Amino acid sequence: MGGLPGGVPTPAPAAGVAALIFRAGPLHCALPLAEVIETMRPLRTRPLAGTPPYVRGLTILRGAPAPVIDMTRLLTGVEAPVDRYVAVRVGRGPVACATGEVLGVRDIEVEPPEGPAALFTGVSKALIAAVGTIGTEPLLLLHGIAAVPDEVWEAAGATPPVVPS
Repeated sequence: MGGLPGGVPTPAPAAGVAALIFRAGPLHCALPLAEVIETMRPLRTRPLAGTPPYVRGLTILRGAPAPVIDMTRLLTGVEAPVDRYVAVRVGRGPVACATGEVLGVRDIEVEPPEGPAALFTGVSKALIAAVGTIGTEPLLLLHGIAAVPDEVWEAAGATPPVVPS
């Protein structure tokens, strides 16, 4: 804690959240660094029939099947180019988040979810922990990618069929 002229103490800076910042189409988004496993180039992804449009399919992360969630489609409903996969920890196993450009890691200041984040509805409201800023743009702090339907988890955990040689 420093001081102002006249011996007036300055308050300590507010604690930020260490987060990985990325683009999801027109949005700036962040995931808490504690949830991020790694980032990588997009991997081969196999589509799954009967899943929501934001589920791109399944990929193999470190030898295990994992669902791939298109973050732009999930948050905005539109398609955008995918530059990176960001693997995150969730309760049932890792998930690959298909994102735009990864902008780096930084501490971010955020507003509590009852503030601007309360404006979001549907799936996105369940994902948005808080809203902050990056420059003059809003920044969505996401948490717990819980948008993976049960049938996708079941497909990811299923043993692949044995093909006779």
